[in-house]
Formats: sequence, structure tokens, C-alpha cells
Amino acid sequence: MIKFLKKNFSVVENKDIFFLIVLFFFPLSLILGNLIINLFFILSLISFFINFNESSKYLKNKIIVLLFFFFLSLIINVFFSLNPLNSLPRAIKIILVIAFVIETSRLINKYNFDLMKNIFKIWALFFFVILLDSFFEIFFGFNTIGMKSTLSTRVASFFGDELVVGAFIHGFALFFISYLFFIKTNKNIFMLCVLIILIGSFLIGERSNFLKLFVSMVIFGMIAINFSKLNKILSLLFVLTCITTIVTFNENMKFRYYYELSGLFEKNGIQKFYKGSQYGAHQNTALKIFKDFPVFGVGLKNFRYESNKEKYANEEYAQTNARSANHPHQIHFEFLSETGLFGYISFITFILISLIISINSYFKTKNIFQLSAIIFIISSLIPILPSGSFLSTFNSSIFWINFAVMAGFNQNSKFKF
Repeated sequence: MIKFLKKNFSVVENKDIFFLIVLFFFPLSLILGNLIINLFFILSLISFFINFNESSKYLKNKIIVLLFFFFLSLIINVFFSLNPLNSLPRAIKIILVIAFVIETSRLINKYNFDLMKNIFKIWALFFFVILLDSFFEIFFGFNTIGMKSTLSTRVASFFGDELVVGAFIHGFALFFISYLFFIKTNKNIFMLCVLIILIGSFLIGERSNFLKLFVSMVIFGMIAINFSKLNKILSLLFVLTCITTIVTFNENMKFRYYYELSGLFEKNGIQKFYKGSQYGAHQNTALKIFKDFPVFGVGLKNFRYESNKEKYANEEYAQTNARSANHPHQIHFEFLSETGLFGYISFITFILISLIISINSYFKTKNIFQLSAIIFIISSLIPILPSGSFLSTFNSSIFWINFAVMAGFNQNSKFKF
């Protein structure tokens, strides 16, 4: 590993090493916790100023302009927040994100692809270790260093009390698959890896992240994988057969994926499930908050305080007494309740235009790593499915690393795959 890093650092200017370290070890920061994640984003801002003559050129980039537009909308929202001091830090944090996206774009365009290829290789290694550790915990009840989940139907891996390993797998799986595709891995080994990742995500027990990853893999396979339609259909059927077999014979998975969801298939099952779940109570509360504060919402990070008020209780929802939470567990409801129509429209506009620019770029360059990032961004925005808080440190970091890769390759038309 040390020789590998020395080889890569040797071709990089000293002033770029700060941010190269950030990119190489970004997945590790997610494991180490919020303090290290925030430190990595601060290092990106330091790198921006160290390389200001180069970095400032990206301030005119269309996606960076859109990101500034999104940042401005959050700052405006702070002035209408019920608790501005609570909202301000989250809004200001977008400055670090802007620096992070600019520095990623700058490195991608400054050095030849061998550097980025090796970054993806390191990410693939981190991903592989996390995946293996998750399987270890699935089989033995604790991970390779003795940590275990607080819930029998969920897996924690190295993340301890934070049950977010499924989000990590979702965030980096396509980069891993893209790297295997890029190095021309044997087709059978490639498909075996895809199967193992999907089964692993399923067994981790994070249903929403599994569904998002499943959708992502299907889209990726339809666009990027050069297998016959018959092979793709057979592969999909094989995955579904494996999942069905696991649910049939594994009691924890049967409880998690069958008994807890069986009511969905009854008459009016979706409505009953929604009204009986804690997620339903969260989202109903978010909708009520939005109706009370339709233009600017209650302000970033204020759902946790507003949702506890008695006026948002709704006896039609069985979990209404548990309606209060840090966030409504759904990205669209989060923006509607905390930033209102103004913030929500600003966010959707920023994301949609960024995606359109990037998709057009992908069709020109066929850059498979950019495609992976695009698909992740799209899957992260699927309505209804529960999600972590978009602006929380962990979840937003996974989103922004994918966004940075997506935006970074828009500048680069030299690398075709």
C-alpha cells in the first residue's frame, strides 16, 4: 500500500497532495466518523485556497454556478428559519461542498486518467473489505473486530451503533463494479461479484438501500454491460431466486422482508402499512409542517423541534406518538418541511439541470465511472422510499462524493471507455 501511494504521490505536485489524500481515503473517513469526514471537507477548502489560481477557474463552471445557486437558496432560507442559529451551520457547510466538488474536478482534469483509476482502485479495496466484513457479521453475529449490530435483523460492520453500512454499500457499489468492468474482469467473475453485492445488501437488512441498489444495478446493467438480453434476464431471475430462497429459509430475513411487509399485499395494504409505520407518521408530520410553512418551511435542522408539537399528532397514524425525529426519513419530505417550496424547487432545479448536463456528457465520453455516479444520484432521489437526512454528515458525504465524480468528468472529454 505504501509503495502504491508513493508511486501515485510522485507524479502529483506538492500543492495537490492535500486533496489527493482526501480522495484516496474518503471511504475510510466514513468509517472513522463525522469528525474525520468534516476534517476531509475542510482539507478540500484548504486545497482550494492553496491552488486558488487553478481552482478559481472552475467558479464559472455551470454545475458550480448551480451549486452556488443551491447554496444561496439555503442562506435565504436561514433568514426565515424558526431557529436561524440552528440552521446556519448546515447552510454554510455547502461552502465546503463547493470546494470539494471544485477540487475533485480540478484533479480529474489536471492529471491523466491513471491517477483517477488508482483512486477508484483504492475505493474498490475499501468497498471489498466492508463487504467481506458484513458477510462475516451475517454468518457469525459479530464483525471481524468483534463489533455487532444492536438489532438482530440488521448488520453494522465497522460502523458500530450507526446502522448505515447499507448506505455505504449503495454509495460505492457501482464504483466497484465500474472498476471491475474497466479492468476487463472475466464475465463470470464479474457477474458473481454483482450477485454477491446484491445478496450482501439484501442480508444487511436495510430494505430501502437494498431496493435503491437493486434499481441502480439493473439500470447500470441495461446501459453499460455488454451481455445478451437473455443473459441479463437469466441473471436477474437468478438473483431473485436466491433472494426468495434466503427469505424462505432464514427466519430473520423472513421477518424483515416478509412478515413486516406482508400487509402491503392485502386490500388497501399500502395505505394501512403507511399509517401503521413510524415512517408514515414522520412523513405525515412533515406534510403538515409543510402546509403550515409552505414557502420557506421551518428551517434546516428544525424538523426535530417542530415535529414534537401536539398540533401535529394524527390518531389515524398508529405511530403518531413517535412522529418526532431528527428528520422525516425521506429526502423530498425533508426539503418540503424544512425549506418549503422555495428550497425544494431550488434543490430539484439544481439536481435536474446537473443531471442533464452530466447525462449529455456521458453520451459523448461513455465514461463508466461518471455513469455510476449519475445512477447513484438518481436512485438517491426515488420518492416514497425512506432515506437518511440529506444534509447530515454521513449521508450527504456519500451523495457529494458521487456528485463530485459526476461533475468532475463533465470537464473531461479525453477519456473514452
